[in-house]
Amino acid sequence: MNLQLIPEPQVVQSRGPELVSGIPGWTVQLQLPLKDVRLLTAAQRIFAEVTVRTVHDGSSVFSLVTEGTPLNPLLARRVEGKHDGYVLITDTDRIELYALSASGLFYGLKTLEQLLHTGGDRVPALTIADWAELKLRSDYLDLRTVYPTYEHILEYIAELADYKINTLVIEYEDKLPFRKLGFLRHPELAFTEEEHQRLLKTAHDHFVTVIPKQQSFGHLEYILKHPAYIGLREVPETVSELCPHRPGSFEMMAGILEEVAALHPHSDYLHLGCDEVWTLGTCEDCKRSGLTPEASFIRFVNQLAEKTVSLGKQPMIWHDMIMHATAEEIAALDKRIVVVVWIYGGHRMKADARLILHKLRDAGIETLGASSVRCWDDNGDQNYPVIHNRVKNVLDWIELARSEQLGGIIHTNWGCPFSLGSPYGLFETSRYPAFLAAEQSWNAGADLSTFLVRFLHRFHGLPAALLSGEEWVDYAVTDYYALIPQLLPEVRKNRLTAELIDAMIQYEIPAQRRSPLHTFLFRGAMSPGSEEVLTFLRDKYRSGYGDLLRAKRRMERVLAELLPPQMAELFIRSRFYRPELFEADLHAMITDLEIIEQKAGDS
Repeated sequence: MNLQLIPEPQVVQSRGPELVSGIPGWTVQLQLPLKDVRLLTAAQRIFAEVTVRTVHDGSSVFSLVTEGTPLNPLLARRVEGKHDGYVLITDTDRIELYALSASGLFYGLKTLEQLLHTGGDRVPALTIADWAELKLRSDYLDLRTVYPTYEHILEYIAELADYKINTLVIEYEDKLPFRKLGFLRHPELAFTEEEHQRLLKTAHDHFVTVIPKQQSFGHLEYILKHPAYIGLREVPETVSELCPHRPGSFEMMAGILEEVAALHPHSDYLHLGCDEVWTLGTCEDCKRSGLTPEASFIRFVNQLAEKTVSLGKQPMIWHDMIMHATAEEIAALDKRIVVVVWIYGGHRMKADARLILHKLRDAGIETLGASSVRCWDDNGDQNYPVIHNRVKNVLDWIELARSEQLGGIIHTNWGCPFSLGSPYGLFETSRYPAFLAAEQSWNAGADLSTFLVRFLHRFHGLPAALLSGEEWVDYAVTDYYALIPQLLPEVRKNRLTAELIDAMIQYEIPAQRRSPLHTFLFRGAMSPGSEEVLTFLRDKYRSGYGDLLRAKRRMERVLAELLPPQMAELFIRSRFYRPELFEADLHAMITDLEIIEQKAGDS
């Protein structure tokens, strides 16, 4: 049955050929064992009238039925023991929805919403029994370089619920409204306290749990740049890494963790980061300790964990700094820490992941997995995720989650390799692999071969008729980005995302794909008086830089709607600084290029 839903439900059973119409005009009753205004709000988005009844009879069933329909709570047992499960019935005369949790009922309403949007308020008569494969299904928001405007962030958090994502790890860096340590706030881009509270409320309203990510060992550029903390660096020339043996290091991080915890009173976890501390063990303080880098790491992390637990949070860390620790060293790791194993590719990805997962479990350490929907991929200049790598990595982790019985996966989404690095393509371009990861985390049996078509229909609003031709059988799940330029005229939803991808492709053609000028400039340097070489370079300049100028103007128009001005400038410079340096070199070789540049720009 072709329902065009994301994620695909676990079980769908037809109740007959008739379509159900008029649902938005119906009156329904919510019957809840616990009051939850979020469910009322979600129901009111669909139905004309909603009445609520809170029943304190010991029942654990949450239900929504059309007015006058007798309750059948026994149906909820179909999802007993499942994560976020629900049973939804749509029939010509009624709606019935049952769940054993508030989140389950909420996700059932989200499925009904999708059905209505897809069918133009006419839906098939169905029974759906649905539940999540994984308990924790996390997206990731990286606020280190360029990221959506505040209003777009709120829209994105609300949208996570549509794809049944229930967790969001946020790497705030200097964007938190620090109180006691106000000097850590970004002077222009930090959230106000009111904005941060609104962000957390938006997440709560959509059943999304926020896990704050506070780097506590490495990747501390925004902290260790301050004069008061420069002396805490492992080595002076590396701005991002903390020495764990230096007096004041723990006290500094303890104060920051207190602030982060206080700003997230309802979060159960606090992610401490603690990855990629590459210089650890190289300074004199570390050498005098007599400890291996791994033992130094574990000793300091245990101090951080003790502090985190005292603040009412369970600590998380990344795995990489203990990957090569001995069994004895790992045995010393605080058992209250959740270790998140992140491996984003490589031919040994699953084998390496199993080795560390088993080593940690043998030591009594709780583990989660982490894929990536956007990361380095040996390509710091990427303009959108390297999709064939990202799809494989997500699917490998879903397989590992099943075989290793993991409780969840954090699908990381990195905005840059490190704070001072060049940004990857904008966050908006990563929604395709992120929502593929969301579907697989909910239903690992979902049909991967139809995800591309379902995403284009669901996310971009392309009509189903356009996506049903024979040629669509030949497209693979990894063809999304290549297809956007030709589909752009038909895009009805999330058009800015499609325009951004198209703009990046139009930039790539002259900058990277079609004989970019910089690959020929050495000839001008070697043969400064050669007529044929200079004529050749003039010709390449006319076509290549004319197209680059047009791509730059197109990119600027799109970015003006997506980013604050200073972020837009940073992103544009990250893409055009190098081509413009090459252009300056060519100006030194051919002195009358100003005329050519003007013609290229005006064409």
